[in-house]
Amino acid sequence: MNLRYSIPGKVWWITNFLDYPTYKIIHNAIFKERNKINFKSSKGTWDDILIESIIPPRVSGISNYPPFEKLKILARLNPYFQFEKEVEEMSTNIHYMQKGAGINWHNDHCWKYGVTYYINNRWQENWGGELMFTNENGHGFIPVVGNSLLILKAPLHHKVNPVITSTMPRVSVQMFIR
Repeated sequence: MNLRYSIPGKVWWITNFLDYPTYKIIHNAIFKERNKINFKSSKGTWDDILIESIIPPRVSGISNYPPFEKLKILARLNPYFQFEKEVEEMSTNIHYMQKGAGINWHNDHCWKYGVTYYINNRWQENWGGELMFTNENGHGFIPVVGNSLLILKAPLHHKVNPVITSTMPRVSVQMFIR
């Protein structure tokens, strides 16, 4: 694990997050089985402002899959930022974004933390899908890098730029914590 970027108290981006065998299990489970995963449009379940004028991401809930349980535990107990020992609620989903999909500016106001685990291992920087953020102290972006974990403490204004390639979807595991 390497802390690549942080804004104390707001943003932590950790690369090489999981050991390679665990990352490969999660990557293969999603990419090889994606046609069997019950992805549904986020339209109708998310606030309209999140997906206005863009293609809504497709999402699928996750429960009781051992590699994801390991991911959730390691996300909570990583050496750079540890969440409270008792987490009131943790929601886990796969976000699957094809060409044109993104998420508009928002701040995850109803959660304490938003956590993104990036799956794509061959993402090119000109394919879009970056996470942009801004606050009173500045702004920046986090690229799509496979096996990296991004933790955002709410409220932090952020968005996901639309994916601009049809080569492959942008795939991440999203965890929301309160």
